[in-house]
Amino acid sequence: MNQLKLIPVKAEKVMAVTIRDIAQHARVSVTTVSRVLNDRPDVKSETREKVNEAIRQLKYSPNIVARGLVLQRSNVIGFIVPDITNPSFPELARGIVNKAREYGYSVMFFDTNHDQRVEKEAIRILRSKQVDGIILSFNEANTEELERLKLEKFPIVQIYRKSSKSVISTIVLDNVSSGYKATNYLISLGHRRIAHISTGENVQSGSERLQGYRKALSAAKIPYDPDLVRRGVNSAQAGKVCMTQLLGLPADKRPTAVFACHDVMAAGAYDAIYSAGLSIPEDISLIGHDNNQIAELIHPKLSTVDTFKYELGEKGVDLLLEQIGAEEPIKKEVESKTELIIRGSARVLTA
Repeated sequence: MNQLKLIPVKAEKVMAVTIRDIAQHARVSVTTVSRVLNDRPDVKSETREKVNEAIRQLKYSPNIVARGLVLQRSNVIGFIVPDITNPSFPELARGIVNKAREYGYSVMFFDTNHDQRVEKEAIRILRSKQVDGIILSFNEANTEELERLKLEKFPIVQIYRKSSKSVISTIVLDNVSSGYKATNYLISLGHRRIAHISTGENVQSGSERLQGYRKALSAAKIPYDPDLVRRGVNSAQAGKVCMTQLLGLPADKRPTAVFACHDVMAAGAYDAIYSAGLSIPEDISLIGHDNNQIAELIHPKLSTVDTFKYELGEKGVDLLLEQIGAEEPIKKEVESKTELIIRGSARVLTA
């Protein structure tokens, strides 16, 4: 018991020289020093030696400090998933798990089913398990919860979504740009009556991809027609319902091409088109978003926008570990790339 009481006193004397002092002396970042002290693998050998030389010159005891850090860490991070049934999240989760393993960390998952109350409960439970940080994907309504975590200096990274009042580090997709890319591709094929199957304005990705759709129409001087936009949840059934509604429009208003906000919704649109006795892309061209596995399983294979979900997860872990190793809270916004993948579901419009 007495030994435990002596540890903080001894560490305080050693900490007269701080990690920041070492970083300045070695001309590296505080995060790099922290990674060296914790013996992480992602540090070049010459950088590691430079940091260790600074430690020796400043007579800093890394063993005592590292021991103190270890005593306060579980080497576990949390990942709060908004919807485990969303096909995008397994690949994202795999990127998080594999990258965390490289750092010597394990991952605890929590599925909230888009429930704000469950999101708060997930944070409470994960923190009770003493996780070192959390990667999460919260909706706009829980901004106050994120602000509270920031004030408590608890390491968190928001992934996939960005709050308009963002107070924490985020890994985001440029959904407006990707929505623009998808729609503009259909425009480049000669289509002008282009419909959009959306998750709506209340879902951030849906709202932003809808903005990209409208932006592409505007750039091509194609009038926006609200009858060509149908909204539903991110599911195949919703996609089928939306497509059925579009096919029910008068012949002169029916779309020749459709941009679906998610690949799963596009798969439902396939079903509706085939059920109506029509063909893809001969009668209707189609493009999705996400590049999930389903895009290559349906026929014809679906043209879509790849969001590189695995890499997105890796970036989330990198940013979270940077926060865990920092002395002060970090707020960064990292934008993840998207890329148009051309397959066989869209063709040039012919008279």
